[in-house]
Amino acid sequence: MKEIIQLSVFPFGMINCFLIKGEKKHVLVDTGVPNSEKKIIKQLKKNGIKLDDIGLILVTHGHIDHFGSAKELKDILKVPILIHDLDKEALQTGKSMLKTLKSNHKIWDIVLKPKIVKDTASPCFPDIVLNGNQEYDLSIYGINGKVIHTPGHTPGSLSVILEDGNAIIMDLASSGILLGGIAFHSRMKHPPFHDNLEQVKNSINHVLSLHTHQFYLGHGHPVSRKYLIKYRDQFLR
Repeated sequence: MKEIIQLSVFPFGMINCFLIKGEKKHVLVDTGVPNSEKKIIKQLKKNGIKLDDIGLILVTHGHIDHFGSAKELKDILKVPILIHDLDKEALQTGKSMLKTLKSNHKIWDIVLKPKIVKDTASPCFPDIVLNGNQEYDLSIYGINGKVIHTPGHTPGSLSVILEDGNAIIMDLASSGILLGGIAFHSRMKHPPFHDNLEQVKNSINHVLSLHTHQFYLGHGHPVSRKYLIKYRDQFLR
């Protein structure tokens, strides 16, 4: 039985959320763009997940395609939301952290950034806020793993490291074509934006040092250690 379930908000893995199954409770990682709550709940039920068995919503960073339905899902699931202090303003205002939208290709400034600037989500206040390099132990939910601070994509980006070697690193990297996903799933690429490339590299090195071997992405399909290293060496010299 898979411990991590990929929930695609857009088809083919273009935008993903994840459900981490725990022995006591499950953890929902990210909430997609605004108005994604019905899609997410439908996929949860399709995978046999009871909504009452979800104990936490983790928002990995302050871009609207990751926190866009946080308020709605919090109201439906009646569970706390966790985010890092450096990104909580986005959740609280319902607006992406515009200063972090530093394009990795000029095309994204034309086709994507104007939409992100315009889009708004329902404001939502977090219940659990991590500070600095503070970690969050997931054992309370019966999950052998932790949430760690992995800055670079945004200042407060978070990743999940599980003891079995699986990791959810969201937008530290992407795979596929266009936004991510669709096809050529082992093809590594930049996500549309990164705030600080040097920090991204440092965060990837940190994640790699934690005996990880499979990486789940916000845009694209899971990739192996080999391909994450390839991304680091090719794009983050």
